[in-house]
Amino acid sequence: MNLPAIKHRLISGFSIAGVLGAAFFFLPDLCAPFILAALGAVMALEFYQMMSAAGVASFSRYGTLGVVALVVVTWYSGLRGDPGTWDAPVLFLITIGIFLRQFPQKDNPAPLQTIGGTLFGILYVGLLWNFMAKLLLFDRPPEFADGIYWPGRWLLLYAVLSAKLTDIGAYLVGCAIGRHKLIPRISPGKSWEGVFGGILVGTLAGTLLVWALRGELAPLGLTWALALPLGVGLSVCGIVGDLVESLFKRAANVKDSGVFFPGMGGVLDVLDSILFTAPGVYLFLRLVA
Repeated sequence: MNLPAIKHRLISGFSIAGVLGAAFFFLPDLCAPFILAALGAVMALEFYQMMSAAGVASFSRYGTLGVVALVVVTWYSGLRGDPGTWDAPVLFLITIGIFLRQFPQKDNPAPLQTIGGTLFGILYVGLLWNFMAKLLLFDRPPEFADGIYWPGRWLLLYAVLSAKLTDIGAYLVGCAIGRHKLIPRISPGKSWEGVFGGILVGTLAGTLLVWALRGELAPLGLTWALALPLGVGLSVCGIVGDLVESLFKRAANVKDSGVFFPGMGGVLDVLDSILFTAPGVYLFLRLVA
């Protein structure tokens, strides 16, 4: 077991969870869209940098602006009562804009790659990260737009901790007893033992959190009984999110998406699992609970 690596992983994982928690629990509401947009922009730039390393051209600046636009529009439409009103129109306009951006390029030998790469970054980072804004605004009536009532903070905390504790549990269990490789061609270090350990840790920790915050989460439809199946699903989502980003790094032949966090690479390396758990929580509450 590599103790220094585990130390860096624990510090980095809990640091990002602590920063997000502190930002959304103690800073004014006005700061929330800027924090979400800034993190989305950094992840988008890191993603397009990996695309470039893999030889796939893209309009990285346009794609990054598209991610920021999705988050900002969702936030301010959510303050009016429905954070999902403008997703489709904004995505439509962004897609049309990519085509228009491509038309003047006379010497681009791979226009399909450029269009596809740009749009994929917007969908992968922008569309998934956008669910963080929807979680924060979940069940928030328009009359409380001044910041008095914000129950979605607890849902965001639940989504972040479920993802990071699954990551850490999978890493620790995999290092300790991992013998059977999961998908070696994508991530040689991950094992089936680590997967099941991560699911167990993430599910139990998430269920305990829901029980401890039952006064805040039960009115939103999330009870400890529902947290058990949801916890398993979120843990799987988090592991899939981690594998997806590992696939991207493998294709780009890079070790990390960036150098912001020691032992864990860039911001995208830290938040890749949350990109999948945040939509999981939101969709579960909307469609099931």
